[in-house]
Amino acid sequence: MVFCTLSRLLMRLWRLTWRGKKWRKIPVPDRDNDIGIIHQTQGCLCAFNTIKHTVSSLDLFEGKNYRLDFEYQVIAVHPECNLIFFVYGLDNTLMAYEMDRKEESLPNKRRNPAASLTDELIVEILRRLPIRSVCQFKCVSKSWRRLIADHEHRKKLPQTLSGFFYKSINYERCQSTARHFTNVTGKGMPLVCPSFSFLPQCHDVYLLDCCNGLLLCRCYVSRETLQFHYAVCNPATKEWVMLPDASWAIDENRTACLCFDPAISSHFHMLEYVEEEDDSYVTLVTGVEIYSSETGLWTLHENGWNDEVVVSLSVNRRSVFLNGFLHSVTPADEIVAVDMEGKKWRKIPMLDPDGDIGIIHQTQGRMCAFNVDPNDIFKLSIWFLEDYDTDNWILKHTVSSMKLFGGKKYQLDYDYQVIAVHPECNLIFFVYGWHNTLMAYEMDRKEVRAIRKLGHESRQPYLPYVPMFSESLADGR
Repeated sequence: MVFCTLSRLLMRLWRLTWRGKKWRKIPVPDRDNDIGIIHQTQGCLCAFNTIKHTVSSLDLFEGKNYRLDFEYQVIAVHPECNLIFFVYGLDNTLMAYEMDRKEESLPNKRRNPAASLTDELIVEILRRLPIRSVCQFKCVSKSWRRLIADHEHRKKLPQTLSGFFYKSINYERCQSTARHFTNVTGKGMPLVCPSFSFLPQCHDVYLLDCCNGLLLCRCYVSRETLQFHYAVCNPATKEWVMLPDASWAIDENRTACLCFDPAISSHFHMLEYVEEEDDSYVTLVTGVEIYSSETGLWTLHENGWNDEVVVSLSVNRRSVFLNGFLHSVTPADEIVAVDMEGKKWRKIPMLDPDGDIGIIHQTQGRMCAFNVDPNDIFKLSIWFLEDYDTDNWILKHTVSSMKLFGGKKYQLDYDYQVIAVHPECNLIFFVYGWHNTLMAYEMDRKEVRAIRKLGHESRQPYLPYVPMFSESLADGR
């Protein structure tokens, strides 16, 4: 249909179809008023003089007595709401008038619906959202970006992966081992100082594990002895807890893992695998010793997997704490898991019995595993444990090392290592080459990006770090 006004004197609308077969006249609502203008909004026809709404030009134009069609024109009505657009003045300034609120605004001063919200209220809303949504809201306005980036506000907001802790070794230095932190972007000053000067005085600090914002360290007493104490700290708040010694001997080397999930509890656990060599000099797990920050005590639990277990843990074989269980890979192509009370023991079959080199990580609340095809050692397969209760693995992605490393045939664990998966998206982090270059591969887009060279002196473990500002370090004391 086409609508038109024949003249301001007739004040009548003509309606005709595109084919010209149907013709109709529609009387205007008020024939005594001059100047008939029509528009459409929200599926309705609207005409301008009165009835739906009245407003004085004195209110529209700050006390100026402007006349329609002489000093200003109605050019449109918003199709979805009662918002009228005008052009007025010598410079043909575009302005909008909101009938429901009776407010006008210029285009460069358009009203922001969130402008009336206080900073405290916005932060309170944002802290209840997923981290990905918070990151997206940085694009709302410059004021929101500053609000989210503010140091005090960041303590209340959810956080995401900030970077990686690692160490370097150079025997020509006075202190041969040094700690480092690199931002996940590879740019700028480190977001975290790796000196850990807030820890009590000790000869050296060795980083063992990181879990949801907390770090597990060994604090060595002196250069002459192997004696050390475990410490758990929060680099974001500089809080720390020195753990009481477990039942091991001074020269005994145990594998230790940190277990913490602030969504479940403000208390953390630390687990050690108790191992012994059998007659064939194979190191078997005989049990676990678990420390609870809630009780402040260690408890020893015998192996509950009902058979001999070897745990393949090293600097490039990290365990995963998920769903209240600590998960570790064994050479027998399976994952062993134990809860923090030592009451539930579980085995999860590995995804591909024919695959080689099992590595596990977690992302988006799910466990993921990496292995290589024995028939193509340069192809990396990424699996997701889709259903935790039924051990249902699905093949998420495969990629060739030639795609990752510019045509070079690199082998996993020899030429490159998978060090982490982003907790919020399908982004994998690798370290490869002589210079230990940190790089990221985005599975969804199949894009590779080099982040920075960590240096040939850098060493594992590369510990992914997500800062935690909101929780106090509960130590059970």
